[in-house]
Amino acid sequence: MAPGDVPPEKTSLAGRLAKGRKAKDLPRLDVKTIRPQHLNLCPVEEDALLPVPQLSHNLDRVLFNPGVYHMQDGRSRVFNFDPYLASIMPVKEFDFDALRSYVTSSKDVKLRQLSAAHGMKYCGSTSSMTSILSHFHFLLSAWRKPNFAFLSRSIEPESFNFTAISRGPSAAFAHYNDGTYAFDSDKEYDTENILSLLGKSMEKLLTLPKDEFEKYRLSRSHQLSEEERNAQDSFHYTTLGDFMMRSQLDAYDPRLPGSGMFDLKTRAVVAVRMDVRGYEKGAGYEIQKRFGQWESFEREYYDMIRTVFLKYSLQVRMGRMDGIFVAYHNTQRIFGFQYISLEEMDVALHGTSDRRLGDQEFKTSVALLNEVMNKATQRYPGRTLRLHVETRDTKVPLTYFFVEPVTEEEMKTTQEAGKSSVEELEREFQILSETESEENPNEAESIEQPESQPSNEKEEQIPDEPSYQDPPNEAAWNVMMAKTPGGAGQPDRELLGMIVTVRNLVNGEHVDRPTNIKKEDDFDWTIEYNITELRDKRARKIYAGMKQRRKRVFAPSPSDRWDWYKMFQGKLPELAKKGEQFREMRSQQEAGGPVQVAWARQGLSHEAFKPAGEDVKKDT
Repeated sequence: MAPGDVPPEKTSLAGRLAKGRKAKDLPRLDVKTIRPQHLNLCPVEEDALLPVPQLSHNLDRVLFNPGVYHMQDGRSRVFNFDPYLASIMPVKEFDFDALRSYVTSSKDVKLRQLSAAHGMKYCGSTSSMTSILSHFHFLLSAWRKPNFAFLSRSIEPESFNFTAISRGPSAAFAHYNDGTYAFDSDKEYDTENILSLLGKSMEKLLTLPKDEFEKYRLSRSHQLSEEERNAQDSFHYTTLGDFMMRSQLDAYDPRLPGSGMFDLKTRAVVAVRMDVRGYEKGAGYEIQKRFGQWESFEREYYDMIRTVFLKYSLQVRMGRMDGIFVAYHNTQRIFGFQYISLEEMDVALHGTSDRRLGDQEFKTSVALLNEVMNKATQRYPGRTLRLHVETRDTKVPLTYFFVEPVTEEEMKTTQEAGKSSVEELEREFQILSETESEENPNEAESIEQPESQPSNEKEEQIPDEPSYQDPPNEAAWNVMMAKTPGGAGQPDRELLGMIVTVRNLVNGEHVDRPTNIKKEDDFDWTIEYNITELRDKRARKIYAGMKQRRKRVFAPSPSDRWDWYKMFQGKLPELAKKGEQFREMRSQQEAGGPVQVAWARQGLSHEAFKPAGEDVKKDT
């Protein structure tokens, strides 16, 4: 008998739930099992994989050195890499129209064709699926806290949990067309910003010689050939269950384990991230040391663990990659580079470098998503669906999964709600900059300072319907699962609400979560799960609360601009100003003198590092 076909009454979960006085008159749960070691990720190999970029500027050294490579040694002022890399081309000078536009899953003809050819019912990309899969990590790990073992004692974490943005509700569209449901990210609260633009331009910076990169400068983009403008991206395609998954390949090095593929990530400093729309006021903040609470690579690493490691690790697994290459910057300068392997991210997320746990959790997450989507498409066959997903931090963790059929026009309206062109973005930045420069520079000092505000990422718990905080015993879990009382709602739209719950068995024993997994140990993981449909009125009440929480977490707030001055007890303005003063001093020290680089014993002229034909002085 297949693992997923075990009768409910024969599973330990169903058997235990049958016990207890409160459970006697409740309906029997349809408990199924997943054995992740029996699930297989199947590569879809094409006849000829398009060329994948490799790192330029000798940055490949970073791949094989644990920890951070400084762009420039602060003590000796010697550059470890070409000084050209230190200064970032302003977004207003980069021709973004020369880049190929990103193609969403629903508009990717090749992805749909591959899905149809392999009999796949669902398809999606790393960007459209990882936010949903993150919530299955919270469910399967029973809200395991991140592991900060790699941090030194010189940093004092403001929080030991994932950020509220990471934990907030996720939304996506499953766009139906010709038998396939394509996952697109829900962009209701998304807007183009400086970081997304820099991510595109810096990807070229890191993988092209500077002479070729300079062709993307607006004043020179006419030099780009049609072949360069229309160069196609390379992808990995992988199937699991009914899913075809697409992953864009950023970079490649044959010496790395496995496929040799890795992701490129550009990471802005904390002072920029805390108010991206008003990024300029924090752009003076600089990274000057390895360790410490502020102005350090360690600070950024700590923040990455809480904010993006989960997403990045899912992207790496989906793309059959080895890790991520990170460039740390403040939108004006690059401070250093770091290669973070998947094993290193696993230590922070799963508490072990044994990839079996993360690999099996990823496969289980896709399998659970497959199951709830099957129920959704059975209820609303052949229709485009809007999905909302959230795992709640209750005594018995549960995941809410809501499905709402939408029209093509409704999907288009939502997706374009936050759309902003590059030109509009530049105008907004210019207006903001001019406005702030006209205001009293001491105004921030007069704003009341709170005792502590770790970040603007909303660490507080957002209340919703009464959460199920029953004791984590079998009868209580059964009662919680069967509770679906009615509530107020708006029954004017079709809606399917589901609750997903799981129990973990490791080597035959029930556990809250797999822990202390070592490579030399046996690891036999079984997941018992149940999907229960919510009653209509109850579903509408919970759904309304979930959408409100999502808006509160993700929607831009008018107060964001001024909150920046108050958070971290007013540290950010002080540190940004300090960084600006340091940069001015350092520029004066280096002006007119030779440039010291690690690969030459004698100083070199500034001219030696300019691209061919450079007629604009670059500040290194």
